[in-house]
Amino acid sequence: HPFMPFITEELWQRTGGEGLLAIHPWPKLKGLENPDADAEIGWVIALVSGIRSVRTEIGVPSAPLRLVLCGAADETRKRAARHGDVIKRLARLEAIELAAEPPKGSVQIVVGEATAALPLAGIIDVGAERERLAREIDKAKAEIAKVDQRLGNEAFMAKAPEHVVAENRERRAGFEAIVEKLTAALKRIEAVGSGHGVSREPG
Repeated sequence: HPFMPFITEELWQRTGGEGLLAIHPWPKLKGLENPDADAEIGWVIALVSGIRSVRTEIGVPSAPLRLVLCGAADETRKRAARHGDVIKRLARLEAIELAAEPPKGSVQIVVGEATAALPLAGIIDVGAERERLAREIDKAKAEIAKVDQRLGNEAFMAKAPEHVVAENRERRAGFEAIVEKLTAALKRIEAVGSGHGVSREPG
């Protein structure tokens, strides 16, 4: 209705609706709740979101990867089987496998009771990616230093409008968030390079 109000209002009147649809209360969908379905789809969303996040952070947005589920309970195995095609398509995976332990050189995402491992050895140039992330961290830290210098300048603080000061503080917070995110990604890359996996919570 919010996207096609003229059409929906017309249909509402022609199908026996009373008053304006725009001010009519939302329908109550009683009896349609399904906690099990909510939990299952929530698991799929958490898994795909976690994989996409890792892909972006370590610079492999589209490379085909394997997913290895470790320590998966029976229900998680069933979920992976039921939604395997969807997960592979949305997360750009070439295969979903089960194993007792994560492979060496993998990034690991904790989803529920299981660990989702993405083996990266041989897929990325660990040294080059480490250098790139270090450069990006240095750039963000340099921007933080510039903002700190501005905010620490008494003359600037005395003359600058309140909204300008607020913008600078927001910029600083934004660069701090970037440093935190890149530092976490750098730790994951270093763990892959050392041959040991590193785990993280999705999100």
